[in-house]
Amino acid sequence: MAKLFWSERLSVGVPELDEDHKTLIDIINALRDDAEAGEASAKRVSKQLNALIRYAETHFAREERVMSVCGYKALPEHHEEHEDFVAKITDVARRFRDDPEGSKELVGDELLEYLENWLIKHILVVDMDYKPLVQGKREASEAAQSLKGTEITRIVI
Repeated sequence: MAKLFWSERLSVGVPELDEDHKTLIDIINALRDDAEAGEASAKRVSKQLNALIRYAETHFAREERVMSVCGYKALPEHHEEHEDFVAKITDVARRFRDDPEGSKELVGDELLEYLENWLIKHILVVDMDYKPLVQGKREASEAAQSLKGTEITRIVI
């Protein structure tokens, strides 16, 4: 698959959440580059999986806080999708930790396919449902900024 790039059509209207989504794109691209170059060393993959877990922990907390403050009615369903993402990434990380050499193919196949589908379905469809409630709203930006202390770093591994 081709490298992913940020575009304004991915914007949910809250700069902090958009930056988080850019981080996810960076991580997916780094994983893909390594898989395609055959450089998916155990150390690099482990680092990227840890970045995904950090991403999920921070971004989902930030996004759910924004949705809560803005009165997003489908927050429980959205939270469930976040939990499914965390469960999937945790499972992949566990399998990789248990057998780093034998599970490299899951990075190139299973994980990348999952992440790309997540990006398309979750951001372009599910996240866009809350966009009208949060776009340009001061309280949304303030809620997102309230988690700055746990900022995830944009990582290109």
